[in-house]
Amino acid sequence: MMFLRQVIDEMRKVVTPTRQELVKMTGVVLVFVVIVIGLVSLLDWLFGMGASWVFGSSDGL
Repeated sequence: MMFLRQVIDEMRKVVTPTRQELVKMTGVVLVFVVIVIGLVSLLDWLFGMGASWVFGSSDGL
């Protein structure tokens, strides 16, 4: 029972973001995701080129 009271007390402290804050935070997350996708794609390409150089490639990378 105490646990439920504590959960309810904590839920009362939650502040819902405004629409402007939500849009801003969503934009930040999307920009971060695009940057990480670019970084991972670059590393994938570099490691692929390195593997082709080390092991040889017949598909002409």
